[in-house]
Amino acid sequence: MLILLGILGAVGAIFAWRMALSEPEREPRIEVLAGIGGGLVTGIAVGISALFLEQTLGEAQKYAAWRANIEIAAVIPGFTPGDRDVKGINFSGKVLHDADFTGADLRGVRFRDADLRGAIFDDAKMQGAELIGANLQDASLRGTDLTRAELESANLTGAVVNAPETTFKDARVDKHTCWPAGVERKKVHAATMYKADVERYVPVPESPEGDAFLGGQQAPVCDKWKHGKPVR
Repeated sequence: MLILLGILGAVGAIFAWRMALSEPEREPRIEVLAGIGGGLVTGIAVGISALFLEQTLGEAQKYAAWRANIEIAAVIPGFTPGDRDVKGINFSGKVLHDADFTGADLRGVRFRDADLRGAIFDDAKMQGAELIGANLQDASLRGTDLTRAELESANLTGAVVNAPETTFKDARVDKHTCWPAGVERKKVHAATMYKADVERYVPVPESPEGDAFLGGQQAPVCDKWKHGKPVR
């Protein structure tokens, strides 16, 4: 309907313009036609703007409701944000088994003590994410950027971490961080640990294969994590 009115308005305006060129003596009629045409075009523009605004507000309300539901839910198995922005949502303490965060922007997002068993974080941006005490057992971290992520007491048993693009550069770990069996030592050495005597985080010391595991513990020998559950 709006399109039809727009066409009529444009036709009226063009007709008035042609009359003005060929029949200047019919000025009153020309002015009427021009006014009607201009009014229709203006009305169409206003109507389209109103429809666009209504749709935008509707989408914003749906998104706000979605975020609110995520915030209050304690258990969300198979959660996936899709194309939605999750920045600012606090996932701490939530059960998110098999969640799919593939390619998501999770920079600085909080997952403290979250149960993320089997979750997929492939190609996700997790710089500075808070994963203290998080259970990442069997999670997929292919191509995940965990630069400066907080992984103190996190459980990475069975997690996929050896992909070339996966980085733990300056990630924060402690003696209770549980790394998966077979983790590449260079991944661990890229992380940092707090050194009390200098009161700052320092790179994990390098240790040859076969020597004592530095930078936390290595599954299945992790005293804080047994069978995927934290030992209190």
